Amino acid sequence: MASPGTPRRQPLPATLLVWALPDSVVALLREAVGRDAQLVVVRNGGTATDYMRRAGSLCLVVPVLRDRFDPFWTEYTVVRERFPNVPVVAVATPGVSSMQAVVRLSQLGISDLIDGNEGLRPDEVRAALAKVYNDTTMQRIWAALESTCEESGARCPDDLATMLRRALRYAHEPLPASKLAALMQMHERTLRKYCESRGLPSPQIIAGWARLLVAALYLDDPGRSITSISELLAYPTPGALRKQILRYTTHSPRQLRTQGAMTVVLQELKQSLQMPGTPETADTATRPRLVLLRSEDVA
Repeated sequence: MASPGTPRRQPLPATLLVWALPDSVVALLREAVGRDAQLVVVRNGGTATDYMRRAGSLCLVVPVLRDRFDPFWTEYTVVRERFPNVPVVAVATPGVSSMQAVVRLSQLGISDLIDGNEGLRPDEVRAALAKVYNDTTMQRIWAALESTCEESGARCPDDLATMLRRALRYAHEPLPASKLAALMQMHERTLRKYCESRGLPSPQIIAGWARLLVAALYLDDPGRSITSISELLAYPTPGALRKQILRYTTHSPRQLRTQGAMTVVLQELKQSLQMPGTPETADTATRPRLVLLRSEDVA
């Protein structure tokens, strides 16, 4: 774990899938990720597809090839059609890439471009990979959360949505109510009173759900242990993460992983969304609640 005062590095995907890149770039990527991610080199779309079907947490790294007749273009088009949500980082290298190729690749779909024409540094490459992966991670969580709300015939109030979005962005580090208040540009006491007046859960509960959603996503990665997840999310011990999971979902990490962590957490979250006028049972009263408004009640 990072020592006090050392900036925390954002987590990487469990697998870095490197497709048809020069050996020098592959070596740089290995140096950039170190032991924080498994690096797998593939030479064609068929092998890439096989890995993407099996891996739940990965980032695809591809070249920017100016040769428009290279088989890569046809294969990559098929891969993007089959896996549109997989984050993709393109690497432009001297003598191989062109601006026309960048435009063409962007049209097919990439998450970010690393320009290697002016040299590449391992720390910059790692930061770019982590940013792309975490941006995509947040998008996946939010899309799943919105889908859960829609299935309930409800929608998340705008103010609660804003707090959850900002909490998710910083869910990889301890997130006390004071930090969430700062993200909302409010005093902690003011935010707490605001939540009470709006019938929203406390800032600490909102932050707790955000961190739990990220933990659930990582639990669905077979290559991540509860210990590694607790370190990624800066929990003091694996036991602290286990206790929060049990408190919010009444499930153990093992149960979540067996049943599908994100699916279970979203279902528990859905059950904890106490609609206006719905009687509160002894079971739901002991759990953190998110108060949603029915769609028809919101203009």
